[in-house]
Amino acid sequence: MRRIANTIMLFLLIFQWSAFAQQNYSIKELVDSAFQTFELIKAQQLKIDEMEALRKYNTQWKNPEISAYYGSKSIESHKGDVAGVSIVQPLYFPGKISFVDEIYRYKKNYEALSYEEMKYFIASTVINLSYDYAIKTLHSDHINSRLNRLKIINAYMSGRPVISPQKRVEIAIVKNTIRMLESEIYKLKADKATTFARLALYTRIASPQLSLHINWITNPPLYDINAIEQKAKKESLLVKKQKQVYMASVAELSLSKKNIFPDFSILFNYDYEKVIDNEKTISGGISIPIPLYNQNQNEIKAMQSRVKQEEFISHYVEKMIETDIRTIMAQYDYYRNLLGLYSPDLEDELNRSMVYADNQFQRGTITLQSYLELDVQVHETLENIYTTQKELVRNISAIACLINDYTILLGIAQ
Repeated sequence: MRRIANTIMLFLLIFQWSAFAQQNYSIKELVDSAFQTFELIKAQQLKIDEMEALRKYNTQWKNPEISAYYGSKSIESHKGDVAGVSIVQPLYFPGKISFVDEIYRYKKNYEALSYEEMKYFIASTVINLSYDYAIKTLHSDHINSRLNRLKIINAYMSGRPVISPQKRVEIAIVKNTIRMLESEIYKLKADKATTFARLALYTRIASPQLSLHINWITNPPLYDINAIEQKAKKESLLVKKQKQVYMASVAELSLSKKNIFPDFSILFNYDYEKVIDNEKTISGGISIPIPLYNQNQNEIKAMQSRVKQEEFISHYVEKMIETDIRTIMAQYDYYRNLLGLYSPDLEDELNRSMVYADNQFQRGTITLQSYLELDVQVHETLENIYTTQKELVRNISAIACLINDYTILLGIAQ
């Protein structure tokens, strides 16, 4: 009875492991998992919180200063007590706090935009890695299919008596082809492991056998390069981040000009003496440093240089965006046109052609040379189909990131 129970438990464990091993994922599920688990996106959210805390800290009132004293005083033969207390409240020069607040708001906006930029990076990276992994799986299946066919041919040819140099050469060709395909399988296995490791870094998946559902791109959109370029210059997160840096530098320049006028303090004093007569003194005033030696001119010059730097960088970012868009669009149009030649619909036709070639070769109606030539052509055609799909996905993802359009990425990840 115990043996039966152990057998049932073992069966259930194997079944659960198998179900886990064969678990299917959609790309959207992996992207959502990455958003929830990836540490850097959590760290970036904390940076936003940090900037908000610093903004509140640097715009708070300064703490008041309180001092007190007690002692004795002699006037001729009279002795008595003296005491006093003073309160000083440091204040910012009018207008400074608003600039400090503005600077930290720009810095917080920058970190918020960096958070959005990281989400685009994670989503596009997971999408590209998912397609890469799924296509490597299909590629491995295709190579294994080729290997099985060639091994059958090799067994068939090796089992027959070798009577001519031509047959000897043909057998050698088949064996060498099998050897090369087996080495390619090993390489694909290593590449899949590498891709899985990178994918697991973002998504924390740990399934030993990852099964991904991807959709082939069969009708990619036709983009207007001028419209894409204008939208990128306006909506790109890189452009928006640089604008926040520029505006922060302008606010820092305004603050440095305000710093010509030092901060001041309001004073309140209360003094008490009891020697001959009781004397009480109450006074108040303002303490203002005189900007005689330091008028903050060097900081103003430094801030003026920074504003000019950020202005030049802003122009460069716009030109860089323009270059990136034109480069990506050129690649995208190339693979979009290539899709007409290497549509995924060709796979069924290619498989049928190889099945036909298998039958005809076994019947002896085609030569080994023709068979191997077709096998190579089918392999190269599938390579072009897979490459076209991967590059279309990569370029569409890049366009989505540049124009700040997350719906495009969602469309690929469905």
